[in-house]
Amino acid sequence: MTGMGDDGAEGLGAVKAAGGMTVAQSEDTCVVSGMPRAAIVKGYANKIIPLDGLGAYLVNNYGVERSATEKNEKNEKSDKNEKIARTPVSSQSS
Repeated sequence: MTGMGDDGAEGLGAVKAAGGMTVAQSEDTCVVSGMPRAAIVKGYANKIIPLDGLGAYLVNNYGVERSATEKNEKNEKSDKNEKIARTPVSSQSS
């Protein structure tokens, strides 16, 4: 969400410039219709989506990717823990 005015728009612009995907809520679904206007006019929003479709859009486009990433991270942690558990510890007695 961009907030109102140029400050939020500039933040969205920075995300877009860094290669991030940017989304603005459509003006017709905002409490204050001008809230996303600066970001939209400046071309910082890759997508403009009504509020009631925002959650579904994010889940459909990014939810699976995140779930796969989280699953891979869990598997990597599990592999590391398994390796640690199986690493023999030598002890020398005097």
